[in-house]
Amino acid sequence: MRRRQVRRDGRSKDGGCSRTVEKKMSAAVSGREGKGRKLLMRKRTGLGIMLAVAVVAAVCCLTIKERNNVMLHVENGQPCIRVRTAQSENRVVLWQDGEADEEAGEGQAGWFFLPSCVTSHKLRLGETGGSSVRIDGQLYEEGDTFTWEEGRKYAFQITDASYDSHTYGACFMKSANIPSLFIDTASGGLDYLHENKENEEAGRICVLQADGVTVYQDELPRISGRGNSTWEFEKKPYALKLKDDQPLCGLRKSDRWRLLALWNEGSRLGDKIAMDLAQELGLSYTTQGTWVDLYLNGEYRGIYLLTESVTVGPGRVDIYDTEKENKQKNASIEAGTAEHYGEEDNKGFLLENGSETDVGYLIEKDHPKHWEAEDSGFCLSRGDLFTINAPRHASKEQVAYIQNYVEEIDALVQSGDPAVWEKLDMTSFAGRFLVDEIALEMDTGSTSMYFYKDRGDEKLYSGPAWDYDNAFGEDSKSDGFFVNYGETIVNNNEQLAIAINWYQKLYDTPELYQCIVEEYTGTLPFFEKLLNNGIDRYADQIRASVSMDDARWDSVRVSDNDHPRYASYDANVNYTKFFIANRLNCLCARWGVQHEAFAAPANGETHTVTFSVYEGVVETVEAPDGEPLSYTPDYDSGVYQGWVYRRSREPYSSYIPIYEDMELYNAKWE
Repeated sequence: MRRRQVRRDGRSKDGGCSRTVEKKMSAAVSGREGKGRKLLMRKRTGLGIMLAVAVVAAVCCLTIKERNNVMLHVENGQPCIRVRTAQSENRVVLWQDGEADEEAGEGQAGWFFLPSCVTSHKLRLGETGGSSVRIDGQLYEEGDTFTWEEGRKYAFQITDASYDSHTYGACFMKSANIPSLFIDTASGGLDYLHENKENEEAGRICVLQADGVTVYQDELPRISGRGNSTWEFEKKPYALKLKDDQPLCGLRKSDRWRLLALWNEGSRLGDKIAMDLAQELGLSYTTQGTWVDLYLNGEYRGIYLLTESVTVGPGRVDIYDTEKENKQKNASIEAGTAEHYGEEDNKGFLLENGSETDVGYLIEKDHPKHWEAEDSGFCLSRGDLFTINAPRHASKEQVAYIQNYVEEIDALVQSGDPAVWEKLDMTSFAGRFLVDEIALEMDTGSTSMYFYKDRGDEKLYSGPAWDYDNAFGEDSKSDGFFVNYGETIVNNNEQLAIAINWYQKLYDTPELYQCIVEEYTGTLPFFEKLLNNGIDRYADQIRASVSMDDARWDSVRVSDNDHPRYASYDANVNYTKFFIANRLNCLCARWGVQHEAFAAPANGETHTVTFSVYEGVVETVEAPDGEPLSYTPDYDSGVYQGWVYRRSREPYSSYIPIYEDMELYNAKWE
């Protein structure tokens, strides 16, 4: 069969019309066009995906770049660092210890203490206000990059437009692993805030995670001082009031927060361990905390423990909120015109509407000096003072009710009446006792000892556990009583006359004693993990921040003779483990609990211990690592006062182990 030739117009060569050929041609063209469109769509889709990936990569790069965007500025003639992230910008000012570094000829020694979120060692020079900047003699201009090394000292020479020049010595240190808290006060200074712990200021707050993510920033209605004896130290503790409830740094939501300065804690671990133990024991409303680096107006203030506050409310002591009710029923409270009254054994407010007494109460066994400054409280017939923390504005009827209620409990305690457990919750009392006893807390029974009673509940509960900065052997007052891991706080009222004697009176009651031993036995797996690697994990988490804290406060501690017991952080951490291990071994023996002995850290090496007097060195000995010093040279007590540890100024104790080279000094009587 002869094929018919088809022209491009679809007609046959002989002029005939071929529909079949036309259809085939059309189908072929359509097929090619369809394939072309599909291919084009695939190309477009591929390009879209590639573009999206490029955009995401660019955003990531910009985010990382933004996170590492650390700028060096000149403010008021001094070098200053600004840490910029995607969501916030915060200042870090050069901290200077005030002592001239004459030998180096570089002005005052100073540090830039950088937060954990700084991931780069590069600084880019930003605004200088018309000043020139030289670093170690090299001129840097705006936009130039400077790379710093940790541990090296740099000379920053700032010369203004009138050719006035000043040189600042500066080292760089950087934190790691923990969040940063930046607070700028409205005044821009701290003088007013530090004049009195009752003074308060507004400002702004910014919280950065260790990775640089801004988790919270807003206006700050109030920052004020807090604490009692801890307020007297140069490194101040603070209280914060936010605009609304916020879950800072993974803790439970609230608008009230505390910043503990950890001044007395060589390892900075005591308060945190006590909180963990209270939670392990199941104590209700246990406060929790996490370490942060604190910056006030750009000045690094050190490592702090950010904690939940001991107050009534959701996520805190979640009992009936009597203060809220009193404010709703009495406008005079919010107006500040509520009439205060004070009688011989109680004080509070004369409220028009405050007759309801079966409500929620949070009370605190308090120190006389602290009690005097509080608004509401009462005194038991035996002289023990209690502050009513909530309701703060307690009516006269409410004060009388809770005073009589606690007075009844105290009478049962003093008489040894088993009916006390119908009024006093045994489980919480035993749990709180164990936290105090294991920690050998110095202030036990004298202050910061909280109790609460809820509406419709006949029992008084012990807790929340709070205030453990003088615990775990950190304080050697009272002739070394609190470093003796074999002692007990059962009789703490004999050490401190103002301490309430409830532990002493109730300890030997069969019901409580059995509860204590059972609860204690249940904590031993917790302590196994804590001593095995828990303490080390905590120490590694905050090690860089502790180094910055030591550099920041070392000169103050020197002038105040207020150093931690050991020079190295590792030695202080080892002591915390040493105390806990030996404390547990003593308690197991006391309470007849069978458990393999807990081991204190020791590396098998020896350390040099030097004994010296005014005239010079008396003797040196080699002491095994991790063992207490059992020997001191004899001396004439008529001439010399007694051996003390040169660094901490503590009296010699056979319960303090040697974890580094140490010196003991014996001063003459004047």
